[in-house]
Amino acid sequence: MIGTFIRRPVFTTMFVLMLVVFGIRCYPNIGVDLTPDVDLPLVSVRVTYDGASPQEMETLITKPIENSVSQVAGIKTLSSTVLEGYSETVLEFEFGVDPQDMSSEVREKVARVRRRLPDDIDEPVVQAVDLAARPILMYTFSSEVRSRSEIRRFVEDSLVDELCMVEGVSEVNAYGASQRVIRLVAKPEKLAEYNVAFQTIFDKINDGNYNTPGGKVKNKDMEITVRTIGKYENVDDVKKIVVANKDGKPVYITDVVDVIDDWEDEDTFGATNAKPSVLVFVRKQSKTNTVDVIDGVKERMEELQQRVIPPDIEISIVRDQSTFIRENIADVWNAILFGGFLALLITYLFLRDFRATIVGSLCIPTSIVATFFMMKVLDFTFNNMSLMALSLAVGILIDDAIVVIENIFRHMEMGKSPLVAAQHATEELSLAILATSLSLMAVFVPVGNMGEVIGQYFKQFGLSVAFAIAFSTLTAYSLTPMVSAYWLKPADEEQAKKERNKYLQKFLDKFEAGFQFIRKLYDETMVVVIRNPKKVLLGAFLSLFINFALLPFVGMEFQPTYDSGEFTVSFKAPIGTGLDKTVELAKPIQDEIMSYPEVKVVALNIGASRNPVNQGSFEIRLHPSSERDRTMMEIMDELRVFVRGVEGVNANVVSNQGGGRGDRRPVQVGLRGNDIKQLKAYALELADKVRQVPGATDVDISDSDDQPEIVIKLDQARASSLGLDSTSVGEVVEMAFMGKSTGNSYTIGDNDYDIILQMPHEWRTNINDVRNLRISNDDGQFIRLGDVADVELSSGPTRIEREDKRRQIVVYANTVGISPGDLIKVIEEQLLPEMNMEAGYSYKMVGQADMMARTFREIRNAIILAIVVVYMVLAAQFESFVQPLVIMTSLPFAIIGAILGLLVAGQTANMMSMIGLTMLLGLVTKNAILLVDYANQAREEGVPLRQAVLDACSLRLRPIFMTTLSTILAMLPIAFGIGEGAELRQSMGVVLVGGLFTSTILTLLVIPNIYILFEEWKEKHNAGKTA
Repeated sequence: MIGTFIRRPVFTTMFVLMLVVFGIRCYPNIGVDLTPDVDLPLVSVRVTYDGASPQEMETLITKPIENSVSQVAGIKTLSSTVLEGYSETVLEFEFGVDPQDMSSEVREKVARVRRRLPDDIDEPVVQAVDLAARPILMYTFSSEVRSRSEIRRFVEDSLVDELCMVEGVSEVNAYGASQRVIRLVAKPEKLAEYNVAFQTIFDKINDGNYNTPGGKVKNKDMEITVRTIGKYENVDDVKKIVVANKDGKPVYITDVVDVIDDWEDEDTFGATNAKPSVLVFVRKQSKTNTVDVIDGVKERMEELQQRVIPPDIEISIVRDQSTFIRENIADVWNAILFGGFLALLITYLFLRDFRATIVGSLCIPTSIVATFFMMKVLDFTFNNMSLMALSLAVGILIDDAIVVIENIFRHMEMGKSPLVAAQHATEELSLAILATSLSLMAVFVPVGNMGEVIGQYFKQFGLSVAFAIAFSTLTAYSLTPMVSAYWLKPADEEQAKKERNKYLQKFLDKFEAGFQFIRKLYDETMVVVIRNPKKVLLGAFLSLFINFALLPFVGMEFQPTYDSGEFTVSFKAPIGTGLDKTVELAKPIQDEIMSYPEVKVVALNIGASRNPVNQGSFEIRLHPSSERDRTMMEIMDELRVFVRGVEGVNANVVSNQGGGRGDRRPVQVGLRGNDIKQLKAYALELADKVRQVPGATDVDISDSDDQPEIVIKLDQARASSLGLDSTSVGEVVEMAFMGKSTGNSYTIGDNDYDIILQMPHEWRTNINDVRNLRISNDDGQFIRLGDVADVELSSGPTRIEREDKRRQIVVYANTVGISPGDLIKVIEEQLLPEMNMEAGYSYKMVGQADMMARTFREIRNAIILAIVVVYMVLAAQFESFVQPLVIMTSLPFAIIGAILGLLVAGQTANMMSMIGLTMLLGLVTKNAILLVDYANQAREEGVPLRQAVLDACSLRLRPIFMTTLSTILAMLPIAFGIGEGAELRQSMGVVLVGGLFTSTILTLLVIPNIYILFEEWKEKHNAGKTA
């Protein structure tokens, strides 16, 4: 086959060009994103029941739903979050399950339990959770002449629908101001004077706001639709409603209530750079190009600014993922080009031939461009993972070509013509090339097929490298020998010296002299080494043992924090703190953030996403890294120190990185039990202990202090005698104090606004106002609430979390100066045992801590699978069960450099460095394969064992140095952390560079000895059989 490729250059060229053309055609259509989309099989059940306390929501709604949906097969975890008036139950299924199918089953279970739930809840919403539909862009709108509520009304009326029409946008949400409502404020004295009940007003408003179809009237000539119109078209229509008659005169609604076109009670607040504003979050659809979606939204927003948005409204961008993605992707491409240049430089220095270097370089663009075709076929995107795969592959791709060209040169030096040398040299190495390529692919394919979240995260990484290696192997068998046969010339070093620049020639001479010195030293060393194999092996394995002893000093974390230029400061004031007071307490943090010259925009957001008004966050966007002296992590650390001293709030500084649901802090311990008070006591105790651990920061618990409540307990006997019951009383209390929305809304254009009936503010300020509330019975008699019920002060939780049908409180923590893994180890081995929790209470690592454990477990399984598959590939290639074991003894020696590299560089064992370690399994066997393959060929030609080994070491030193150095240099930009977001990739580069360095040195010394010992044992064993 190799001969065919060489003898048919046009066929070979067209064959390779076909792959390149397909790749070029696919390149513009490949999406761009920060990370691969991760599809977790999640289904949520959300229920809203306005006014219900968390405990009532848990009893009436959450528990019945949990008991029903838990019967669905394949559930991995069942978790619930309960807030005031809101319950969300999330079911996580095993990987491979289609969440759309599961949502149908869950919907069926919820439908069965619906009749046991309160009648007046909003209907349960069951849907698959799309984590990829995340906020990718955040705008803030502010004005000197408009209130926040007016701005929000404008945004929702004029902008939201326009932005939702942009391709790829799934949802646009506005926060930071109350929404428009038609408020009906009762006049208590007038209600009593006209003997009109709350329920009467509510029913009249609701019943009148309705258009009723009346069918059609027909005759021979025409057909006309009949409708009864009642829907309110403006506020004046509401004011014309008659609610009662007194003394023969109509009582209009305005006689007993004030009808106001107003705003809801303020429960959110937003500000941009200390200026009150409205925040708008834009979410993308899954499987869409993040950069294209953001560009589309920005383009539409510029268009709207020209024709719709008033000039007094100022717009700022707080979050914009496209900026970081573009910079990050550009830096990865730069790393690919720079790494490729260094690899080619090494090739030229060793081969000293420009043509040979060009021939070798052809495999890099050919393989990468061809890989674009497979990326498009599999719906991959250009993201951190796939591009990092290509950048790491650059050093690997040229290896096969280097080995082939070096061997072609060796055959040409033996007097063969380029055509013959190309065929003989390539055929001689065909087994070694195939073995190295398959062993590399055997590592990357398991990486691309891991389970859990990590499998989806690294699928594009592993398979992209595997495809690139496959294409580079194909190129090494076809294009490289073909071009070498027709373009390379027999070496004429004297002529070449005359043509080269004298400084270049001097440098090349010194480089060659240096290599020859190393080769001579190595040859002499090997003569000594093979005489003392056991001592060498003892020293090698002793160094391995010492290195393993250093392993506990390497920190552990799920994912390194990288400088994205965006982070969050979340804060929480004491429970019961009002909105205005929360804004006041947050002001010192806001002032401190704005004093940093690196900060571009800071957006304050309080009360959004169903959070109470005592909780909020600052979304911070920094200037580009090229325009500031400090990294994002340094700014975050300084801010952490400051917020600890701010009185009245508990604040945490988080990076919002790491993926998954909920809080993004890396250390999360879920405590579980049934008694919420005891559970909270344990959580507070553990949080206090964690705060004492050096390096622990941002420590908090998911539970809040109990919120004060006014509890009404009806005297059933007294109430019954007056014709009242709990339901009727509860409805009036709801209307009076919370304000009850009518079933039929007030519609303007395409927007619906609530009509709310409520007592005036001055009549709903304290417990006495509750006691003095007048409630009417069916006879029209008004009764004071305090006369038929006990009205008392109490307290209850503001948030309840449940996991696997048990209550749970999570203790959160961040780390500075130590790794999250170190803190988790202290918590599990020291702090939790010290607490000695009662029977019935347990703990589980959740969030990122749980994800880290599951990720490392999957990577461990991938490493085991990779080792098994590499062994199988090598056994098949060498037709031996034992020789692959000789080659694979090089694997442990890669760990030495990996551990030392992480310690020296101050990096941690994380998902990136662990994947780098997995990659080493394929890379380090390459050198051993070259040695063993040549030694086998030499022995087949009759060369004695030890001489064959010495010849293999001497002759294969150049290609081993060339391939190893080209791979290491290609990975240096990653290992040095150059570019935007490089912190994420750096630990992988460090592991690869360190592991390749030590494994290469030890492989060159140890593998020949193991090979000799094995072959001598085999000869004795065979001789014993013969005898």
